[in-house]
Amino acid sequence: MEGSVLEKCNEFSTIYETYYQRVYHAAWKITRDNYLAEDVVQETFIKAYNNIDRLTDDSKIGAWLSTIASRTAIDVLRKEKRASFIPIDEVLFTNYESLKPLLLVDKELETIWSKEDIKQQIVLLSPKLQKVLLLKYQEDIKDEDIAEKLNITLSAVKTRIFRARKIMKQQLKGKEVKETKELEVIA
Repeated sequence: MEGSVLEKCNEFSTIYETYYQRVYHAAWKITRDNYLAEDVVQETFIKAYNNIDRLTDDSKIGAWLSTIASRTAIDVLRKEKRASFIPIDEVLFTNYESLKPLLLVDKELETIWSKEDIKQQIVLLSPKLQKVLLLKYQEDIKDEDIAEKLNITLSAVKTRIFRARKIMKQQLKGKEVKETKELEVIA
């Protein structure tokens, strides 16, 4: 491939058109990403153009270009791995301290709503389960003391707490599903 720059460009244009698909396929096989593969193709042809004089056998140009594409794709993937990404939160809110009050209020509201949901669900329990659960969590009494106070066995206390929690989880889960469906209807 000797001659003027114009001849070289015309010849290279033909090479590009002839081998574009092959180079793209070689790049895509490694990157598995259309955009990265396009970048690799571009870099491959730039490298090939700059080093075309190193090619000694014109019949092997396809293999030569595929090799350049494969190595370039591997390099691109290595660069992608090494690139350190900054989470979007850090970009948008560089001063976390200024957000703390907002986050605390949000968490507090969530806690209040959760407590209200739990209170509503406790009311729906049977009186036996209600009594054990309220003693356990509202009055912070140990299981052994609850058993003594209610004149029941320790295993009965644990069973009632387990059943009450299980029922409440199911009720709260059902409530979440219902609220989600209501929001979908509104949207």
